[in-house]
Amino acid sequence: EAKSMLAEAKSRSGRTLAHTSPFTEKVVRDGTTLYRARFSGFDEADEAQGACRALKRSGFNCFATRS
Repeated sequence: EAKSMLAEAKSRSGRTLAHTSPFTEKVVRDGTTLYRARFSGFDEADEAQGACRALKRSGFNCFATRS
């Protein structure tokens, strides 16, 4: 499901995510396994923030963080 979400986000974003790398991250919380959908490869923090704003306008939840 996370991989499908990444593909959908990338297809809706146009050039915003064109040069990024999508990946998933497994997280276990309270015995439940979740998968975070993430993008990496932004040159600057403001690029990540801008991509996040664009994703939110497209209906995705998003927050930018340093890895």
